[in-house]
Amino acid sequence: MRLNMNGKRVLVTGGTSGVGRALVSALAERGAEVVTCGRGAGTASAGAEAHRLAADLSVPGEAVRVVRFAAERLGGLDVVVANAGVQHLLDLTGGPDHDLLTRAEREISVNLRSVVELAAAAWPSLAAAPGPAAFVAVTSGLAYAPKRSAPVYCATKAGVHVLLQSLRYQARSGTPSVRVQEVVLPLVDTPMTAGREGPARKISAGAAALAVVRGIERGRDVVPVGAARALLPLLYVCPPAARRLLRDG
Repeated sequence: MRLNMNGKRVLVTGGTSGVGRALVSALAERGAEVVTCGRGAGTASAGAEAHRLAADLSVPGEAVRVVRFAAERLGGLDVVVANAGVQHLLDLTGGPDHDLLTRAEREISVNLRSVVELAAAAWPSLAAAPGPAAFVAVTSGLAYAPKRSAPVYCATKAGVHVLLQSLRYQARSGTPSVRVQEVVLPLVDTPMTAGREGPARKISAGAAALAVVRGIERGRDVVPVGAARALLPLLYVCPPAARRLLRDG
């Protein structure tokens, strides 16, 4: 069953820049009412179409606070999109440098732990939605084929991929009205990827956001975007080639 976004109550994390900002706009254009959050939400506009909340998802309990704010502001939730993410280029082979470990801890907290917290906090609202609902998380082709320069980021995205598989099993047996969807992004032209290149050309944040919305509407379990549409089949056909493709990206 398709999920028509018109009138849906949606929470998007990390919606004040990059893909999240474009996603907020794309959802609003389809008639959704959106709450979003970001570390700079108090100063950087996410667009007049969204309710904004300043939040640092690396802090335990912040995701719960964000969900409560969104559910109260919107009168419930139909869709939650775990989009917030950070990536650092880290070399773990040089010893336990304090700054390095601090950045690694932030990656783990924002990219993985906050998604766990978000799911647990949002599920009662999603299960109570009057129609089909969805819990969506954004991963990356790097969850499937990691690159050398960002080991912690790749590990967190792989963790979210597995988390969503387990959540999908739980939802199908306990709350079948709630879909669990994974959006697999390629390299997107955002502030996070500034100065970085990969084997495939970057796509725009707007194009990525449009693909995300279409994937949510169609209800697919896994929504590969851009170059990820070629990567996932290649991993089945020739895993070594797929891994080599992204290893040095």
